[in-house]
Order: sequence, then C-alpha cells, then structure tokens
Amino acid sequence: KMQTEFIPLIAVMLFMLLALVTDLKDRRLPNWLTVSSAALGLVYHLATGGWDGLLFSLGGFATGFGLLLLLWLIGSGGGGDVKLMGAVGSWLGAFTTLIVFIGSALAAVVCMLAVLIWSSSNNVPSNQSSDGAGAGAVAQTSVMKQTIPYAVPVTMTVWSIFLYQIFMG
Repeated sequence: KMQTEFIPLIAVMLFMLLALVTDLKDRRLPNWLTVSSAALGLVYHLATGGWDGLLFSLGGFATGFGLLLLLWLIGSGGGGDVKLMGAVGSWLGAFTTLIVFIGSALAAVVCMLAVLIWSSSNNVPSNQSSDGAGAGAVAQTSVMKQTIPYAVPVTMTVWSIFLYQIFMG
C-alpha cells in the first residue's frame, strides 16, 4: 500500500500548481522552480527524518530524475521535465515517484487522445499542400505536433494521489 505523508504531498501539489501554470504559459519549467523544490524536499526530509529521511529523498530524486533522463536522452521530453520529476521524487520518495511516473504516462495518453478527439470533432483547419497531398494527412500531422506539457499529466497524477490519500488512505 502506498503511504505518503501529507506535508510532502501538499508541498508537491503546490509545486505542481506553479509548474503547471508556468509550463502551460511559457512551455518551459525554469530552474528556479524545479531546483529549489528539489532542494527543499531534500532539506525537509533531512530535517524530519535525519539521514534516513535524506536517503529516502535522494532515492526519490534519483528515481524521478533517472527515469526522465533516459527519456530525454532518447529525445522524448525536455530538460525541465527531468528536473520536474527529480523535484517530485525528492518530496515523495522512490516508490511514489515511480507511481507518479507510471500514472503520468497513462494520463499523457488520455490527454493526447482528448486532443485527437477534440481536433477531429472540431475540424481543426489544415493547410493542404501544393503537391496535392490529402488534407487528412496534413491535419493528422498538425494534430500530432500538438504536445501536452509534461506538467499536465504529472499534476493530474499527483493530485489523484492526494485525493486517494484523503478518501482511501
């Protein structure tokens, strides 16, 4: 069973709210936000749990940072996303960070499907190329270029974990 303390979860929820607004507005996650949150998570767990707390936090940071670093290295995602998951991990520890990673992947699929459905139902305009290529192919390419900022599915997952803790924990 996933056990998460409320203070770190609330801290991550607030961090994710700032990250969500910033990522939606600017399409980037600044270092001042991600690095400071990661550092606060490490300090919090050191202060409340001593060396064991610090190891818990470092394990979470390594899990989040490492998973997203692998994705970044293969060209999927940005550097801010890597630091975002490192910061989440520093607050939530390795196990819950793994849950957030898996949940955010599922949420990203749901978001992308929603974008595809919305785009097709609203007849998103497409520019037909001059070489006579079909408008459908151009529209599909246009829709696939629309990306969901990574903070969206991570926020959805973190907030879902919070609701789970309130109602089921």
